[in-house]
Amino acid sequence: MKKHDAVEVMALLLREHELRTRFANDRNKVISEMGVNPEDQGFLLSLNLEQLESQAKSLVIKRRAEVLRVAPNTWSRLGTNAKSSFQQYVDNSSWPRGYRRHLFDALCFCQFLKDRNQVGYVRSEHHWLSFLATNRCFSLCFANDLIIHEAEWYGIQYCVRSKGVARRGALRLKRRERPTDPYS
Repeated sequence: MKKHDAVEVMALLLREHELRTRFANDRNKVISEMGVNPEDQGFLLSLNLEQLESQAKSLVIKRRAEVLRVAPNTWSRLGTNAKSSFQQYVDNSSWPRGYRRHLFDALCFCQFLKDRNQVGYVRSEHHWLSFLATNRCFSLCFANDLIIHEAEWYGIQYCVRSKGVARRGALRLKRRERPTDPYS
């Protein structure tokens, strides 16, 4: 079994809600299971659980802000369900790594929404993020949720990459009428 140092354990505790819960219930058991180096055990036993939880929440908020920046249409469309949907995604996913982690996080969040048939999923934005994550030169997608000048359209979205620059556009076919709210 690999022995973990305090830095590795802290990173895992900040990322994994279930591990933090187990750690709060029985610190010694978790420390033992993780094979923590004896010189680091005292530090981990002295952690303030409220501060640990607060730090973990602030990291999720930062991560959420980056996904909002990368996938604004999806976030907007989710409305009041955005935060809870994102929290469900975070609780069921690993944290992305690398310099393009925000793009991959937004892409995985879109896939999470698609897999659950979540109201608010924006196929055209998911297609764009998928294109950005690859080295493809061209991609087409039929979408029923193209957002052009604050209106929704049915159309064909195209993504092109030339000389390293990615661009997207759409051939609008028909304006999509939003259903009216019977309660308004």
